[in-house]
Amino acid sequence: MSMTLVLDEEELWILECRKEAHIDERFHIRDVIKKVKAEYGTSRSTVYEIVGYLEFHGHIKMNKAGNREIDESVAYFVTCLGCGKEIPGSEYVKENGKTVCEDCYLEGHQKIKFADPVAVRSKKLFRKQHGFEGTDGLTELQKEIYGFILEKGGATPEKISKLFKLTLQETRNQLAILRHCELLK
Repeated sequence: MSMTLVLDEEELWILECRKEAHIDERFHIRDVIKKVKAEYGTSRSTVYEIVGYLEFHGHIKMNKAGNREIDESVAYFVTCLGCGKEIPGSEYVKENGKTVCEDCYLEGHQKIKFADPVAVRSKKLFRKQHGFEGTDGLTELQKEIYGFILEKGGATPEKISKLFKLTLQETRNQLAILRHCELLK
């Protein structure tokens, strides 16, 4: 029975600092200790404990020169802090110091909620404070989309995507902004 190696946040810090401390696979632990202590405030004993753990699981090994090396053939996983699923260690994204999967990263950066009462209120206050009415304050693209929808009496996101050469997510984001401005329903 093989055990799955799942690394936590501190263990990832060690690996990332090891990568930054030396470009090749060999490293000396004191270089990693300095870097981890400076960047994350992790103690020397914690670094030794984590490196020992990684050595125990075969992810780090000692070479003949006395330097530790990462064994890239040993697979490890990271728990996505967004959705909780385990992802391969080579596939995570760092977002504000947190490890997330690519799906959670993209979802967090590309999606604007369409029916968001807080966003509608916020946009309404912003537009009122700046004296914006109608299409004032919109981008040219938003004005064109709004004009097209008015002219046609409505349109599907798919049709708008095709016409304006946008991805479906980009189209949905633009429609959400128009909804927040209370120009669309």
